[in-house]
Amino acid sequence: MTIRGGGRIIRRMRSVILAVLCSLAALPAAAQDTCRDGSGLPEPRVQETAPQPNQFYRVAGRGLACAVGNAEGEAMSQHERPVTFLPCLRIGAVGIADGRAAVEQLLGQPQRTRDLNRRSQLRVYAIPQRSLPEPMYVVTYQDDVVVGLQMFGPPTEMPATFAGMALGDPVEKVIDTLGTPSRRCLTRSPGTETWMWQPFPIGVDVLDGRVVGFKVTWPAGRPTPD
Repeated sequence: MTIRGGGRIIRRMRSVILAVLCSLAALPAAAQDTCRDGSGLPEPRVQETAPQPNQFYRVAGRGLACAVGNAEGEAMSQHERPVTFLPCLRIGAVGIADGRAAVEQLLGQPQRTRDLNRRSQLRVYAIPQRSLPEPMYVVTYQDDVVVGLQMFGPPTEMPATFAGMALGDPVEKVIDTLGTPSRRCLTRSPGTETWMWQPFPIGVDVLDGRVVGFKVTWPAGRPTPD
């Protein structure tokens, strides 16, 4: 595979995976009243995680990386496409930059919609299964393109993961997969924290030692992805 980091390319094995490496940023002072850092949490039980296409993984001593598939990684390596972590901003079968028509072909029609502004709309989709309550997708569209995505609720009967993690997983798996979060912020739901790994626009909601939600967004200020 091919791993890019620090301006050099290391080739090993036969497949191509491009890693977008980035160190975790410091906690902003403005968020200190509702957020704290990851101190006090257990250390990862494994040194690093194995790269899988379109998933974030942890590189020992380097932070998080985004692995992509062979064709996409080769195009980035040849400077035919920009190096980006966009392919890893996915929860289950839905990802940032997907079109609304493709999303609704998978999820069906939304249960609720809300206009955010002239160009943006929020749509809520249930994930049908036998148990109640049902897990939910909350998708934010800009010009009918996904720019924000959240999944929350009980464990899904059908596989729907983020970076190999699923709703209901223990927090130990989150730390093993992504490392210690740079920020832990209180949410409106009592007892629930959102864990974040700056500068990546990702979050994991945890409650009572279990995963209850995933969040990914398109970085603010960047053009809407095609």
